[in-house]
Amino acid sequence: MTMRNRTAWNTAALVGAAMAGKLPRYEEFFRIDERETRGPQSPEQQEAALRVLVAAWGAVEQEQ
Repeated sequence: MTMRNRTAWNTAALVGAAMAGKLPRYEEFFRIDERETRGPQSPEQQEAALRVLVAAWGAVEQEQ
């Protein structure tokens, strides 16, 4: 989400600079998503995400 917002803002900045020369700061347009400022995933979170992918792709987990 942040990358799309940043891309939109950068595009508007280039157009705005060419047309009017003025554009509010990025932070005035988009709020910072606190979920994106968290640290890395724990091993348990990574495993849970992989299990969701396994189910979505229709794969069958093998017992170890």
